[in-house]
Amino acid sequence: MTIWFYVKTTDNPKTVGDIVCADNFFEDDHPKGKYSWILEEGKGEEEYWEIRGKYEDSKDLTNVALVYRAGDAVVLGEVNDDLVPNFMDPLLEKYGLENIKWLVGVTKK
Repeated sequence: MTIWFYVKTTDNPKTVGDIVCADNFFEDDHPKGKYSWILEEGKGEEEYWEIRGKYEDSKDLTNVALVYRAGDAVVLGEVNDDLVPNFMDPLLEKYGLENIKWLVGVTKK
């Protein structure tokens, strides 16, 4: 499943993305070192940001989510359902349940 979070806020997409990324830093015994989420500015005409996963000792990045504004909300889109707790905790702490909505898209098999 793929999930889109809608956060009703006047904060800009970069601020919301930074809040999520700051809460996702992991140290384990992985040979590639520490794992964290970083925010990169998108390269399109519209303003958007990409949350990417990165190991400390690797140049490879994985896509985690897109972050952009839609009306009076910031959208964190295309999130894999396995990662929901990584988003929910920091978003709930900062914005509260009343300001967060989510949509689930089921992919065809």
